[in-house]
Amino acid sequence: MRVSDLLDDLREYPHESAVLLDIDGVLAPIVANAADARVPDEALALLAGLRDRYLLAGVISGRGLADVDRMVPVPGIARGGNHGLEIAGPGAAPRLVAGADEPVARLRRFVEGLDGAVLAAHGTWMEDKGASVSLHYREATDPGAAGEWLRSEVRPAAREAGLHTRDGKMILELLPDIDVDKGSALAELVLAAGAQRVLYVGDDHTDADAWRAMRQMVDDGRIASAWCVLADGAEVDAAVRARADEAVHGTDGVLQLMRALID
Repeated sequence: MRVSDLLDDLREYPHESAVLLDIDGVLAPIVANAADARVPDEALALLAGLRDRYLLAGVISGRGLADVDRMVPVPGIARGGNHGLEIAGPGAAPRLVAGADEPVARLRRFVEGLDGAVLAAHGTWMEDKGASVSLHYREATDPGAAGEWLRSEVRPAAREAGLHTRDGKMILELLPDIDVDKGSALAELVLAAGAQRVLYVGDDHTDADAWRAMRQMVDDGRIASAWCVLADGAEVDAAVRARADEAVHGTDGVLQLMRALID
């Protein structure tokens, strides 16, 4: 199906459609330090426009929901955070998904044992999101060496402690041992809203989890169609690129797509 046909399908059935997006690399340009990332005002305004036009609009991010709400202060949208560990429907308060309390407590015990000085000495820093942790090495003097140290030293220790780990863009994620991801968050939000047509825009391996869930929902007959869109860029892994249906060029391309969905 061509992009124009997919756009027409969503626009023809707005009250059956969900439009969901990742934040970093999709709504917010990637920056050296994740704490400095910002969603442009136009993207916020367009997200509000999507909320007003479609059955469901929202964001699903690896960031904690407190950070999501800070970066995307648009009322009435759906939100997923911490790679599916936190969820909030439109207008609802954030909550941990069922079964997350003990796995998160195990993560917290491991994080308490991490030495910030040792991390810094290897060019890494910790973004603590409460229910998950991101270890960043983009700003390291030698990012390759920093990433290798995380994978060879920190990852085995985290797995020994009963945690999940996952690679991202210059990041090692430490996650509770619970079977959730962006796909499970997307499914819960979409099914609660009763959407039949779903679009999700992402740029990393964790977003491919959402695409996988969407396709499974189509196969199971729970939704009618899924549109898996990549915000493409220099740092996108080829394996992620191969799993998308369509691609737009970075955050500028996402803005164009959002405008087209509203026009």
